[in-house]
Amino acid sequence: MMRSFILMIGLSLLIVGCQPMPDVEALNQNLIVQTDYDASVSFNDYTTYTLTLDTLGLISNNSKDTLQLGPYAKDITAKIKANMDARGYIYVDKNQNPDLGFVAFIVNDFKVYQTISYPSYGGGYYSSYYGYYYPRVNTYASNSAALILELVDLNKKTSQNQFKLIWTCYIGDIVSSVDPFQKSVEAVDQAFVQSSIIGR
Repeated sequence: MMRSFILMIGLSLLIVGCQPMPDVEALNQNLIVQTDYDASVSFNDYTTYTLTLDTLGLISNNSKDTLQLGPYAKDITAKIKANMDARGYIYVDKNQNPDLGFVAFIVNDFKVYQTISYPSYGGGYYSSYYGYYYPRVNTYASNSAALILELVDLNKKTSQNQFKLIWTCYIGDIVSSVDPFQKSVEAVDQAFVQSSIIGR
């Protein structure tokens, strides 16, 4: 009995061990979509919402712009509106006292950092000017960006006098995606698929 159990474990490990490594490009086919919501909120109590169409907010440490315009922003906001309309909410202008406010923005984080390695004798580079080997300085750059979606209750404020956040979504990394434009639009749909709580 014990021998057959050990044989079963051995076969299982062999099968698992023979799984091919996933292709790196396949891993980047779809964006990560993470959603969260306030469980104390009844989403069917809301009727109207507002959304800035054709424009996304932009938070970036390598740009002074605060807005993202163009086809990407237009398609993202249109997809948000289509999903909210499909869930039974009515789009109104911001001066018509909407119940909900939908906020969409990109957080772009561009970093440059350096490492210094001090090679042992015989390593590094020879400088005719200095006449000796000197440390190697390696410069690296990384860039990642996330699309953030937030739904706020415009009728309630927190103790910090901010509108109450009732739903949030993180979509990333839109920079590394094979097709950032199309995959972002698909990710917005996925965010609503994951959030059946939103609706009337």
